Amino acid sequence: MLPKIAYLSWAIETFPHAKWDLATSGLPSISAAELGQPSDLSDPKALQTFARKVAERYGVAEKNVMPALGTSGAVWIAAAAVLGGLNGADVLVEEPTYEPLLRAFEGFGAKVRRVRRRAEDGWRLDPKRVEEALREDTKLVVMASPHNPTGVPASDEDIAAIAKVCTQRGVYLLVDEVYRELVAPKTSAFGLGSNVIAVSSLTKCFGLGWARAGWVMLPDELRAGARSAEMLAAGVLPTTCGAIGAFAMDKIEALAARADVISAGKRAVVNAFMAKHPELLWTPPPEKALFGFVYTTNVNVTAGLARAATEHGVVAVNGAFFDEPSGFRISWASLQPDRLEAALATLAGCLGLAE
Repeated sequence: MLPKIAYLSWAIETFPHAKWDLATSGLPSISAAELGQPSDLSDPKALQTFARKVAERYGVAEKNVMPALGTSGAVWIAAAAVLGGLNGADVLVEEPTYEPLLRAFEGFGAKVRRVRRRAEDGWRLDPKRVEEALREDTKLVVMASPHNPTGVPASDEDIAAIAKVCTQRGVYLLVDEVYRELVAPKTSAFGLGSNVIAVSSLTKCFGLGWARAGWVMLPDELRAGARSAEMLAAGVLPTTCGAIGAFAMDKIEALAARADVISAGKRAVVNAFMAKHPELLWTPPPEKALFGFVYTTNVNVTAGLARAATEHGVVAVNGAFFDEPSGFRISWASLQPDRLEAALATLAGCLGLAE
């Protein structure tokens, strides 16, 4: 039986009904009308065109780019390519993490173990800690950069160091880089090691979740397995995914400018909120981040979040969904600055924080 993804189950049910959304971690969707539409949604070459445009933006070979149904679809393809036929393989996943990065590999029968990111280290994934956690039967290490739920990016030096220790053991490194455009536009972790697999999409940073325009970048030796996995899952991806993805890639700078306009003024509101409440701690994510992880040692987070949601319609994400119950993830992606300020003030009251 496939594992339940508690976070997504809750999010799909909860986010659309939130009055004050401090939970959605991606940019608000751009409408199809605002984006425009490619001239041919049924072009049989659309997926190939999309792969080429992704490859051109990130400076990788087109043959190493495979379109997928969003980042989630890309993770599944990567899992199948690495773990297909290896029931019981050892997979090492960072902790805390975005829950689907756990469940996808459990669904392939992997034995998932965890490697800790620590608040006292600024949520850094220490290459030495990864190296010490590797075993002889480890097949894959999984991380996100920028990290979810903290928004903190790993340095390319750390990613390369992790890739190197993995290479020495014959282990692949999967990097979920769906938020990387916020900190390092036009770049990918894919080139940081011959064993690196990178997954991303146009969803979080550009507001095209409805297009499901994602991709996986993977080494040559995994391409055949990934193609088989795609066929088993979908036969062939819909041409609409490629057509809209390629069309959006041609407008990517305008989409990035839209993101800047939507985000203007919001981070200052969040910074003021954090400064006002010293009981709350965080490692500040980059200025263009869309969310961060707030933790505390003396506040009942679960009770406060429940009260905020039930009594006021203010929704933030309990850290328990990321295996980090000491805090919560707040996002400033959706609300305008004045509503963001009001929502944060309401949340503070529900958490019992002093004015």
